[in-house]
Amino acid sequence: MIRNVVAALIVVDVQRYYLEPGSSLYTYSEKCWPGSMSYIGDRVRASVFPAVSRLKAAFGAIGWPTVYLRLCAQDQQRSDLHRFFRTFWSSAREAGFDDAYPLSGDPWADIAPEIAPGPGDVVIDKSGYSGFSSPMLERELRARGVGAVVMTGLATSQCVDTTARDASERGFIVVHVEDGQADYSVDDHDASLFASRGVCGGHVVESEFLSAAPVHLIRAYAESEEK
Repeated sequence: MIRNVVAALIVVDVQRYYLEPGSSLYTYSEKCWPGSMSYIGDRVRASVFPAVSRLKAAFGAIGWPTVYLRLCAQDQQRSDLHRFFRTFWSSAREAGFDDAYPLSGDPWADIAPEIAPGPGDVVIDKSGYSGFSSPMLERELRARGVGAVVMTGLATSQCVDTTARDASERGFIVVHVEDGQADYSVDDHDASLFASRGVCGGHVVESEFLSAAPVHLIRAYAESEEK
């Protein structure tokens, strides 16, 4: 019989520069791919914010942690970023859009105020797609006795998916929250969740369902993986 498993709510890259039209990343991305940022922003406001808030309240009530990941640079020349992010930052700068990927101390790198971290929440900066590109994430999860990660944030097929797959490789149970994630199109979002099944276990759930009985459901997912 599996004892209760502690789960952590993981909120990936829900940052101001992804969501606010005044940022360089938002403006340059809209120039390159018209409509992509407005779509993701609408999805976040309509679905991701409510889902994260709902789950954070439910998890907090039973003492489960929330961990926020932030994609941002420490080095002025962005040498620490994944090469794809670094290339995008460079091309944006050449086009007149400075700081497409902001430094960690820049207010643009902050978590969106609608779901801002509170006392006791963990905030971890990363420079690549996976939250595990920083050793701090696994260290914080292990220190809190976490055995399952509940995935929310941006973007489903990129940083969320990569973090989830790395979590599975490290032995964590992975639960994807369908309405708690957003991508640059509905097709990318759906395809990513479908493709994750073989690596991440296929646990895809709605936030209302999970928040109603988190201990019971996480335990059920853990038991299903032991069969």
